[in-house]
Amino acid sequence: PRVREWLRVRVASAAVDDALTLRTMLETHQRCGYLLDPHTAVGVAAAQIAAEEESCAARVPTLCLGCAHPIKFLPTVAAAFGCSAPRALALASGPAGHRCVEAVGQLAQQAKQGYPAAGWVPPGCCAVLRKGEAWQAEWTAAVRAKVEELSAAAAALRSRL
Repeated sequence: PRVREWLRVRVASAAVDDALTLRTMLETHQRCGYLLDPHTAVGVAAAQIAAEEESCAARVPTLCLGCAHPIKFLPTVAAAFGCSAPRALALASGPAGHRCVEAVGQLAQQAKQGYPAAGWVPPGCCAVLRKGEAWQAEWTAAVRAKVEELSAAAAALRSRL
């Protein structure tokens, strides 16, 4: 019961179906001039539902971060806007899509050049995925190290209780 109460006041959830996802993509574009990808649209719709209900999310500011580019989901963009595939492509690649994808990519490349060692992960990140010959080994090592770190932290916490 204590865990359930702790979660109830801190965690909100919402169900978002396909129709609401498409409507959120369209309405956000109409309201803000920004084209959400469908994954981010689910998060935005869920945040809006939570803000309307008596939940923890309604009591704190909410920030939704885009997690993909709409150009990867042209059939979904076409469905949301009721338009043709060429029009969906124009929407996703035009100013209504992510305007700073290239700039963020350049910043990431510049930051990566300053990493102290191969496989180094910036503070606050669990892992940085890279493509290349050794990506599976790097990913496995990074996940293993994070699991070991979290396990050690949990053991230390339990020993203090």
